[in-house]
Amino acid sequence: MLETEIKKLTAAIEALTAQLGAIEAPTAEAPAVEAPTTEAPAVEAPAIITADELTRVCLALSRVGKKDAIKAKLSELGVMRVGELIGNDYAAFAAWAVAQ
Repeated sequence: MLETEIKKLTAAIEALTAQLGAIEAPTAEAPAVEAPTTEAPAVEAPAIITADELTRVCLALSRVGKKDAIKAKLSELGVMRVGELIGNDYAAFAAWAVAQ
């Protein structure tokens, strides 16, 4: 059972790494894009990993002694539970959790 969970976690990390690898810094050949002069409205970012996968990641982190770090990160984002995260906060927490 633990091996299956580790394999699922590894697959989620590999998928995230592939997504991050697809985002490259602009090259010299790319035209410069000016930053917008007005603040754009917040757009809900797509989930990096599913809520179920994020729950598994958090459980694995809790089991290795990072329960306090999880609570601190959630508090930093202004929520008490993972289920309360939305939009950019969800994406930020998911990226943080997978990086642990």
